[in-house]
Amino acid sequence: MSTHLLKIALTSYLNEVEGVLAVAACDRDGLIIASEGREDAGSENVIGVISTILDGYIERIKSEFGTESNFFNITTTGDKKFAYCSMGSHSILTSIASQDTSDVKLRVFSEHIAGKIELLLEGNEDISLEIPEIIRVLSKTRGGKLPAGEYSNKLILTGDYQVGKTSLITRFIESKFNESYISTLQVEISKKTMEISTETKVNFIIWDIAGQRKTIKPNFYTGANAAFMVVDRTRKETLENINTWYDEIKTTVKAKIPVVLVGNKTDMVDSIVVSEEELKEFAQKRGFHYILTSAKTGENVNDAFLYIAYKVMETV
Repeated sequence: MSTHLLKIALTSYLNEVEGVLAVAACDRDGLIIASEGREDAGSENVIGVISTILDGYIERIKSEFGTESNFFNITTTGDKKFAYCSMGSHSILTSIASQDTSDVKLRVFSEHIAGKIELLLEGNEDISLEIPEIIRVLSKTRGGKLPAGEYSNKLILTGDYQVGKTSLITRFIESKFNESYISTLQVEISKKTMEISTETKVNFIIWDIAGQRKTIKPNFYTGANAAFMVVDRTRKETLENINTWYDEIKTTVKAKIPVVLVGNKTDMVDSIVVSEEELKEFAQKRGFHYILTSAKTGENVNDAFLYIAYKVMETV
């Protein structure tokens, strides 16, 4: 694993979130693996503060979250915010930020970068360290404030057969990937509750719609609050066919709902024939966002679902 790549990821975080003074990737015992800080904030001194705070908080983190892979928490330390975030079993991303830094921005970027760090620590170096535009959009939700309450969301996944719809859902719900392929018959429904904060939850009801269009019934789309249209980046026709899937959504779902174009199988670098630019152009022409994912490695999968959760909350 390249420490250089870790530093690139941490620097991207600093560049995107102005209020963050320093950030460090630590192991589960609080040992700093890599760190970056702002020169104007006295980075060496601030990294020292992170180490000191971690020493005091690591036992609390272990007692509160135990063996949980995914968690996020913000604690006020004097005139600063101390945020710690994990998106896997190997690391904790820790940050010191100014008091006026948006909690939403801290969470969105922390979870995104923490996810990348996990992939790097697992040896996945063929991943993009550029910040997706969808993450920037997420970070501006409700001006940085989250509504309290519990929200329900029917999310439909459409797209041709074998694009990875079921695998994306399995990765999101169970944090795993199945190598074998089993075709979805008509529709499969899954559920998961995403805790956005201690006071905010989104209940996902996820409809995995079969890739064979002849098996689809109009009522599968009824009541949808959001949609993923999934493309297999190794098969050009799966992007071309998205037009038909989008027409069906517009025909059967009368309300304007958030739609995300998901470019899946991004891990298959040598086989990719659908470029990011093509996905971006397709999405922009139709007024929605796109994201590149890999159900196999988990790259950007949580970000895609988190975006939908935030967009659902915006409509209430």
